[in-house]
Amino acid sequence: MSEREDRRAAAARSVAEASRYLGLGLQWALSTLLFLLGGWWLDSKLGTGPLLLILGAFVGAAAGFYSMYRHVVVEPRRENEQEDR
Repeated sequence: MSEREDRRAAAARSVAEASRYLGLGLQWALSTLLFLLGGWWLDSKLGTGPLLLILGAFVGAAAGFYSMYRHVVVEPRRENEQEDR
């Protein structure tokens, strides 16, 4: 490989890694927003004030964070353990 091809390959790997983490961040933000909106809708139907909106925001953030943690920490650890066998 030439030096130019090496740089292109490195740039492609960098973009692939960045897109993976950007996708995880977007997933976290959207899950928070989705649960927040669900809580807002339920609050408007049940007349419970901002209680379910706040609860929905926390549940969505927790679910998004758990998913991000699983993808960033648990799965790579599992892959390393399988490679060691």
